[in-house]
Amino acid sequence: MSEIIDIEIVVDVNNLIANTPNPSTNPANPTWVGHNYAYMIAANEYVKSGQATGDLSISADVGDTIRWRMVSQSGNTGYSANITNIAYLSGGKVTADTEGKLIQPQTPVPGTVPGTIALPPSGAQAYAATQQYDFYVQADVVTGGQENYSVLFEVLYYHGGTLTVKGYFAWDPAITAS
Repeated sequence: MSEIIDIEIVVDVNNLIANTPNPSTNPANPTWVGHNYAYMIAANEYVKSGQATGDLSISADVGDTIRWRMVSQSGNTGYSANITNIAYLSGGKVTADTEGKLIQPQTPVPGTVPGTIALPPSGAQAYAATQQYDFYVQADVVTGGQENYSVLFEVLYYHGGTLTVKGYFAWDPAITAS
């Protein structure tokens, strides 16, 4: 049976920006960064090694779909980390080309008015289903082997109504498929 394998990526944007004085401003030529700025998490059943590190290696079956999502440690407020692509690097190409998806699911959030929320939220009325945006990049696993790929992403900064690109970055995890 085909599975959906969700990979959540949290980027330590503050340290990345502080330690990368001249990041690339060209999305076609990103600055390659160490694996110490990103933390990748997947369900344990798919993890070969590197859970919650930038070196996550997952195991997937042919027919599975992998979905990558990215967020900064601040939840994409202020600084924002956004996947621009997942690209093949080396090894066997086990995935089809990636595609970006934007959907608007209903998500339960506590309360209905922005501001302070009493903790703990209680009861069904404490939550409201609210339409949210969900952006991810996905690829189907189409053959067996091991693929090394790059995660390409940009860091944006939002302040005073202005969105500024702070840089384009990349690093390289792996997928093993059977």
